[in-house]
Amino acid sequence: MEKFANVYKRPLAFFLLEKIPVDAVEPKDFRIVYASEEYSFSPQTYLAIRRARYIQSVISELAVEDFKYPLISASTSDDPEKTAESFRNYLGVKMVDQKKWISSSNALRNWRSALEEKDIFVLQQNLSKEDISAFCLVDKKPYVIVLNSSEHEVRRIFSLFHEIGHIVLHKSGVCTPDDLSRNSYQYVQIEKFCNQFAASLLLPKSDFVTDPDVNRLKSLSVDLWNDEYLKNISQRFKVSREVVVRRFQTLGFINEKAYESWRNEWVKRSEEYKKTKRKGARIPQYLKCLSQNGRGFAAFILEQYHTNKISFTSAAEMLSVNPKHMSQIEAKL
Repeated sequence: MEKFANVYKRPLAFFLLEKIPVDAVEPKDFRIVYASEEYSFSPQTYLAIRRARYIQSVISELAVEDFKYPLISASTSDDPEKTAESFRNYLGVKMVDQKKWISSSNALRNWRSALEEKDIFVLQQNLSKEDISAFCLVDKKPYVIVLNSSEHEVRRIFSLFHEIGHIVLHKSGVCTPDDLSRNSYQYVQIEKFCNQFAASLLLPKSDFVTDPDVNRLKSLSVDLWNDEYLKNISQRFKVSREVVVRRFQTLGFINEKAYESWRNEWVKRSEEYKKTKRKGARIPQYLKCLSQNGRGFAAFILEQYHTNKISFTSAAEMLSVNPKHMSQIEAKL
């Protein structure tokens, strides 16, 4: 029985029930992805969704007050530029601070923290064998975003705000950015809005058009661009070069054909598109726990423990970590 539970990733009690319980893991919104065919996710993806659902239910059950999000509510017909500006103001992250962040990994941590302060929980799961960059759960509260930890940090930053685009549209979403060919018309419209929303938030127009390297490239055709200038822009704003070039396209500095031509060439040679492989060095369990669960959820669980709402063992179980690592998690927080 224990072996069954381990293989199928279910609690032991699951196999003692008289009937199979309804597994409402997948949001109905996910069904708009493929309009003309049956589509199911891999077991790895379902496990990631189930983990996100579990965390969502734990927070909802233990929270003292209901989650209220004073967020803007948008539709795909709205201007993604204005929507992104409004959300960025809501987050309160200044461009001067964004440019001071020392690396893309540091930027990702800071963006996650800014969102978790607004009760949007950001998790990470290794989906190295999948084409999924991220997904979000918006049909219930609190809102939860899951990023693919096997992707480069700059791609995760963009995916993070792509999913925020889904949140302001109030549409749960699964992001497969490199393949829209089989998607429904409705889904394509949502994805285009979310892509432009993310690019606009990370590279606000007023800051982008006054950048010296941007102005150097504006007067040239794409095939004459100096890659060093693109590198400078991406490092300055802590975004991928693809996002920079996408911004050139959305602001009308280059056409879509030029953007697609550049992107196709960049994908072939860029390290950003290669799945990260696990190296020999072991990651300490407390750091792995914080990376996967997010500091927001870890802090929430520790608070429940210290206010005697849950036991120490339950807290460790909810964080999916050995109890001996709990003191290190708390020290790091």
